[in-house]
Order: sequence, then structure tokens, then C-alpha cells
Amino acid sequence: MSRPRVVMTVGDPGGIGPEILWSILQPGDIQEMAEVTVLGPARTVPSVPQGIHWEDVDLPDLRFHRRPHPDNGRVSLLALEEACRRVQGGESDLLVTGPVSKEAIRRCGIPFSGHTEYLGQMFSVKPYMVFLTGSMPVALLSTHLPFKDIPASITREALETFIRGLALAWHRQLNVRPRFRVAGLNPHAGEGGLLGREEREAIEPAIEALIAEGIEVEGPVPADSLFLRLGDPDTIAVALYHDQGMIPAKMMSQGHAVNCTLGLPFLRTAPDHGPAFDIAGSGTADPESLRRAVVEGLDLLKRRR
Repeated sequence: MSRPRVVMTVGDPGGIGPEILWSILQPGDIQEMAEVTVLGPARTVPSVPQGIHWEDVDLPDLRFHRRPHPDNGRVSLLALEEACRRVQGGESDLLVTGPVSKEAIRRCGIPFSGHTEYLGQMFSVKPYMVFLTGSMPVALLSTHLPFKDIPASITREALETFIRGLALAWHRQLNVRPRFRVAGLNPHAGEGGLLGREEREAIEPAIEALIAEGIEVEGPVPADSLFLRLGDPDTIAVALYHDQGMIPAKMMSQGHAVNCTLGLPFLRTAPDHGPAFDIAGSGTADPESLRRAVVEGLDLLKRRR
């Protein structure tokens, strides 16, 4: 049986992406599990690991910097564009993206807000970001909103649309129907309206409507209890804002969460960290989140067969 084909991007060439990539791709378990192609500048690593096909996507006249710089951004984006061409051409079963600097790419004149949004635009789909933690998948209703704007963002329509879309994407790509546990916004999930009305006015009606459609949803669950009863890999915790979901996700994964994008015509995973310019080249970067991004992605591929 042929090994799955994995395309990986180096990420920002001045960050930790090249060194952690080089570390995990030495001959061993990942090479045994998959056929790996890397896209990015080969000059960022000591040598191309034996058994890896490395496509030297580069602009050799540019210098790379240990900070957000447009030269880094140009090469990061070039590799990402090539990755899109390859997955669109059916040359890959899984895309694993290395950490990039949003600022570096924006300084090239590209309104880049992240891989997830970029891939959604490239393939004209609504992408869904789910964090795989090793215990319970975590999805965020909203991501980078100022705290003062969060309550207004939690509407019945927004929650229904989000869970309905994620349920469809999960089923299409993983061939199983997921279950959802939805967090409350207020202490004790509003305590019947005594501690806030978002649960009664938006969250509860959305959940009732989704259940009527045949989607298995529980909640609103008090946020301080949401992660105490860990479910199976197809029970998704829905957090209403960034820190409500990301603090427990990072704790459950011990800092090694995997960012998985669903809703694309292919599977995409990534480590849940940035380019970490401050430690790049020091030899102290932890490659485990990137390694898990590959392994978790390959496990997802197995599940949908």
C-alpha cells in the first residue's frame, strides 16, 4: 500500500520553522509513515534530510532576518502559493504549514491575516479552525476580538451557522458525525438569567434549533466545567471566544496543540505557535507541535478512508 503524500512548507525562513522541520524529518517514524515533499529555501537547513524531496522554493538574492521582514514574507508566501498549486493539482493528501509571520507578509503589501483565512480565500470556501489537543478538539466561535466586543458577537444566527457548517465539514472530511459541547458566556452559564442573558437569548435557542435539525449539541455548559468530562475525538468543545478555548487547549496539549483546518478541499494541519524569532537559531525550539501536526494529520487521513 502506498504511503500518503504530505506537502510541508518551511514557514518564515528567519524563524524556527526550518530547524524544527529539519529535526522531525530525519530518517525515522514520519518518513516511514508518509512520502514527504518540503517547499521552501534549502539554504535554511544544514542539509536536506535523506529520503525527503525538498523543492527549493526561494528568492536567492534576499537575506533572511530574525524579525518580521518583507524579505522573509515574500519567500513564505511563495512557498504557500506553490503548496496551493500542488494540493489543487491533486499532488498531496495532507498539507502541513510551518509557522509564518503575519506582519512579515503584510509588509509585502498582502492583506494576510493567517493561513486559515488565506486558504479559505484561495479555494473560495468557509474554513473552520479546530485545535486538536490529544484530549478534546476545541473550536472557537470568535477568534481575535477585543474582549468588549465579544458579547455582541454571540448571536443565535452566528452560533447556528458556525456549528452547522463545522458539523458538515467534519462529516464530509472525516466521514463521521460530530457532537458538540457549547460553553456558556457568563459564570454558571448565566444561572437562569440571573448572571447574564446571552445564554437565554442566543445560545439556548441556537442549540434547540440545531438539535431539531439532527445535530447532537449539549449546552450551554458552564465554561469552568466544559473540559472536565473529556469526550471522544468526535466530541468538539465550542468556546465562544479566544482565551476561553485556547487556555484549556494549550493546557490539555501541554503546549503542543495542532491547528486543523476543515472545510477545504483537502486536509491541512499546522503547529499552534508562531515563528518565535527570539529563539530562532538557538537550538532550543521544541519541534513537538510540528511533529504532532504531521502525525495527527495522518491519523485523520486514516479515519476518513
